[in-house]
Amino acid sequence: MSRKNQAFSKILEQFHREFRYFTENYMIAVKKGANVAEKEIKEAVKDRDQPFEVIVIKLFEAIKKGVLYAAKQMVDFGFKQTKDESRKK
Repeated sequence: MSRKNQAFSKILEQFHREFRYFTENYMIAVKKGANVAEKEIKEAVKDRDQPFEVIVIKLFEAIKKGVLYAAKQMVDFGFKQTKDESRKK
């Protein structure tokens, strides 16, 4: 195998490893966000005597809270990743 092929192979391996790491963290963040939304949704529909519009607004807010939680997890992951990269150099 030529040096170019070895270098390219190493780059692809590193890319694959980083992509798996990102994907794993993304799945964890989405799951945690879904758990946050689930708790909020259960709380929102506990009182079934509310007007329909109120329930819809609460459901939307619960989903938004879950999405924001997942987004924060990914931002934290990005900062950690950047910090780890700067340590390696």
